[in-house]
Amino acid sequence: MDASKSALYSESEQAGNAYRERQITEWEALIDHLRNESEERRRLYFQPDTSSIEAYEQGIKPYRAKFREMLGWPLAMPGRSAGERTGAGSLAAKTGGDAVPPKAEITFVAEDELSMIYRVEIDAGYSLTTYGLLFLPKCGGSSAPYPLVISQHGGSGTPELCSGFYGETNYRDMSRLLLRQGVAVFAPQLLLWQSPRFGPDNKRLEIDKQLKQLGSSVTAVEIYKIQRSLDYLLAREDIDSARVGMLGLSYGGFYTLFTTAVETRIKAAYSSCFINDRFVYDWPDFTWFDAGNTFLDAEVCGLICPRFLYLEAARSDEVFVIEPAVKEMDKVARLYEQLNIADRLSCDVFEGVHELNPSDDGIELFCRYLKNLPDEQ
Repeated sequence: MDASKSALYSESEQAGNAYRERQITEWEALIDHLRNESEERRRLYFQPDTSSIEAYEQGIKPYRAKFREMLGWPLAMPGRSAGERTGAGSLAAKTGGDAVPPKAEITFVAEDELSMIYRVEIDAGYSLTTYGLLFLPKCGGSSAPYPLVISQHGGSGTPELCSGFYGETNYRDMSRLLLRQGVAVFAPQLLLWQSPRFGPDNKRLEIDKQLKQLGSSVTAVEIYKIQRSLDYLLAREDIDSARVGMLGLSYGGFYTLFTTAVETRIKAAYSSCFINDRFVYDWPDFTWFDAGNTFLDAEVCGLICPRFLYLEAARSDEVFVIEPAVKEMDKVARLYEQLNIADRLSCDVFEGVHELNPSDDGIELFCRYLKNLPDEQ
């Protein structure tokens, strides 16, 4: 053996482990410290004017712009502010500022006792399309133009799955529950289907990571695609552009909150089994730079206020525990109470698991509010 090498120091591989363990402890303590401070940071950051509904709606606009910037392109791109522009009676008002609605490929699927069913592919721009199912009601006592509700599936789901095409699921056939209330329903596809049951690997987290490197996110693009679907749907003569709502379960509840926060043409939102503490459920596609200091779930709901909002959580939810959900709902309730519009918010904890509420009371309340909206709201 080389004498010079035998004289060099060596030790057990575990000799430095205690220092590395302390490194992890320090990092975790840092995160805890920053998270503890973030509650106050969000309180100081998010201070909309609650002196009146009109002042609130005006004051919330800069926050909405910041929220779009956080989510990324194309929501934050210059020159587009979908849902912010007005002009009663004009096509631009119906379509969020676009003079010409996008083209759509429509394929008749079937007619049943509840509705006429169509598959739709809508040109979303940037070589993207929005795929979904469109249901025009035959029941519920309404006639065209119909109120419209976006029925948003959740993780591993599809428009067909949340619409009861394959039998009973935790969605409770929510598209058809809506149809029975006499509203038209559009159920779009998110990048969330189960593979290989419903198609190839959707590569959601990989695509989200790649988009975030480029100033975008899966959420931003998917919200934009939903906006473009509204540009088409609200230009149809059989859809009432003044009465638009959105309902979703789980990931669909996530998209209901975030899309309604961005898109003011949506006048009522129903989010089931999503609202919670994002420090507890900080999944990669729920996470953006500095969100903890600016917009977590309660603040996102603040961007929906003063519009109608129905929030529900299941007491025995096996995906999201109930206690942090209730805390977030309480924050939202205080905001609505400050504006004296507590009647526009419902927060329900129901006996059940990760599913749409087995009671139809919330669906009925949501649709009743949507159908009774005044034209000018």
